[in-house]
Amino acid sequence: MSRRDDTVDRNLDTISRRLAELESATETALAGGVPDRLPDNDTAALTSYAELTATNDRLRTQRGWTDIDLDAALTPEQRAGFDRWRARQRTPWDRDDVLAVGFATVLGVAAVWYDTTLDGNVAHALGATRKTGWMRAWERAGKRLPIDYTGPGFGGRAHRVRSPGHDLGRPFEALQQIRAGEFRGVRWDYGNTHDVTVGGRFREVDSLPEALVLWAQHLAADVVTPMSLPMPGSSWLYELDNRALRKFAHEVYLGTSAGNGLNVRSGILTPSLSVITTEAILRTHVHARVYAATGSARLDEREQARRNELLLAAHSLVGLASAGKTLARMIVLDDRKGMAMRHVNVPVLLRMGCLALQVAHDRRTRGRALAQDWDTLAACLLT
Repeated sequence: MSRRDDTVDRNLDTISRRLAELESATETALAGGVPDRLPDNDTAALTSYAELTATNDRLRTQRGWTDIDLDAALTPEQRAGFDRWRARQRTPWDRDDVLAVGFATVLGVAAVWYDTTLDGNVAHALGATRKTGWMRAWERAGKRLPIDYTGPGFGGRAHRVRSPGHDLGRPFEALQQIRAGEFRGVRWDYGNTHDVTVGGRFREVDSLPEALVLWAQHLAADVVTPMSLPMPGSSWLYELDNRALRKFAHEVYLGTSAGNGLNVRSGILTPSLSVITTEAILRTHVHARVYAATGSARLDEREQARRNELLLAAHSLVGLASAGKTLARMIVLDDRKGMAMRHVNVPVLLRMGCLALQVAHDRRTRGRALAQDWDTLAACLLT
């Protein structure tokens, strides 16, 4: 909106009211009625803006027009366009928004700071499910599958990182091995690679759906163990012709003790708790405010944009804390720097990326939603 003297608003409002009276009188006359006599207010002889303003101000005093309603000067089409533009505009934050973001951030940062303790509690809770009847049934159903081969070169506590069948990022390889009844993997011996294929000792699977069910049951039984499952893509890193990457994939999963490394539980499940907490707090805050103001929890475009901004701010601060802790651990741990990667909050980083794209899209949408200023509308009204 352009800056202007407030007399322009008064004059536009006065003209709009007079035109409305003239239109009403014209419609009455065309319908065969007798319109009420309009008050004399001839402005044809006025030669300056100051005289026009003074005349309109006297009329406003006589008629009791104290309010200025510029929306009434718009046509239905103009008003609908203005409403669409206004619905896309950014809603500024207030103190309650800042407090909500701060509260969610404090909880998220606390989860990052105590991530090892929190992961231990999650591991204990998952471990308790191993004693249930249904989990034991799943564990029995997933026995004697080729993906669980632990022969020479593929055994040990970190054997799952050397098995493509335990990699959530390689489902097709896992299902092919189960259907074929043979294990396929890569063994490294003093820098030399050996493709290993083992078959003839595993159970037979007749169909792809059966293989899919057995694979899911097997992984579910493994994910609740202390070692859980390796991060998606870890087995692929272990097969690359790069010793540093192979050593990294093996060591971060192996950890300093059973379950203390980077795995699906410590890298995805546990960090997701802070993401869920942040989402719950800020979404509840935004919907509750809208409900208190409108009686409905439904968010319009402006409130959705503000919600995305609040979420991006909180997740970014938690992600920054996660990156800071990881960097600090890499500086402190001289011998096993790769272990610091277990403190990276992967879910919050992924959520940050999605929200950043959404906030950028909201900004572009606002930039394309142009509205005419009142000066332009006034010119259209007077022509």
